[in-house]
Amino acid sequence: MLSVSNDAGRLATGTQTVEDFMPIVRTILGDVDPKSLGVVNSHDHLIRTGAGEVFLEPDHLLDDVDKAVEEATYFVTAAQRWAPSGTVIDMCPANCGRDVDKLAEVNARVSGLQIVAATGFHREHVYLETRSHWVTRYTVDQIAELLIADIREGIDRYDYSGPVVERTDHKAGVIKIGTAYGKITAFERKCMQAAALAAIETGCPINTHTTFGTCGLEQAQELIKLGVEPSQVAIGHIQRNADVYYLAKVMDTGVYLEIDGTYRIKYQPDANRIMVLRQLGERGYGGRILLGTDSGKRSYQKAYGSVTGVDFNPAVDGPRMLDEGFDRGYVEDLLINNAQTFFAFRKGAVT
Repeated sequence: MLSVSNDAGRLATGTQTVEDFMPIVRTILGDVDPKSLGVVNSHDHLIRTGAGEVFLEPDHLLDDVDKAVEEATYFVTAAQRWAPSGTVIDMCPANCGRDVDKLAEVNARVSGLQIVAATGFHREHVYLETRSHWVTRYTVDQIAELLIADIREGIDRYDYSGPVVERTDHKAGVIKIGTAYGKITAFERKCMQAAALAAIETGCPINTHTTFGTCGLEQAQELIKLGVEPSQVAIGHIQRNADVYYLAKVMDTGVYLEIDGTYRIKYQPDANRIMVLRQLGERGYGGRILLGTDSGKRSYQKAYGSVTGVDFNPAVDGPRMLDEGFDRGYVEDLLINNAQTFFAFRKGAVT
């Protein structure tokens, strides 16, 4: 059936034209024109109802629809300073507390909002005990088929957390993979192989999790080796490694970078992210950078009392970059235009 390709001939240059992309982004309420996305938060979380990440740290619980509506409204209000609408890429993957029905309710209640939901996997750590997990027991092809079904048929109402699967009408529009701190475990490599198959089969983009910015280059190299087009991959949370030389090496593979972690002063000042965005733009990489906030905890969201939230990029980052002398066109690429290209499905795949 499906098989993992190690064909290095697919590497190419990582450069694609508009003809290489299908004119759709797959949101949970249906396929839309990429130009309708407005400001895009390329990695965030509005709903998470439980699972391993919440078990490890209860602050990750985001199960209140009213709070999610409030948070999303802050985002859309800030986004409308730049564009008519806003889109949140909700990066909660399979078996990690997805509740696509709640997510769809949030979407329906916030005017000017679109949401793209994820399939795929987080890093092994959040699945707690993985020797008996279905990823360990299933073949790569079987796992890939589950991801493909999320994309083509509809996300499982029960989040692949039990033996019963009930497809909703809400389809996934992005695939997630994650890796550990400074290594890629065997469990994570298997998830990457399945994600690669699903991406190639459907044309769906892959948006990744790196732990503290490590393994970004290795993620890019492995996914390309598996046959995924470089420009179909965004390496996420990579700002935690604020080394422009290293980040340029990652971008030289042809992939995108997803920069988030806003207002995480306990890790590094926001000035580091601004510096990275400036220097990568000056080096000619600005067309392949996405912005997110990854405000995936109650303590990171305004609706739960934080001073910042999902709206940080359009509300704070954009104005700051203009104040610091960034070209407005570049700021709009970061907030709006780059994501329109990245989250569009690639041609040549049956969707």
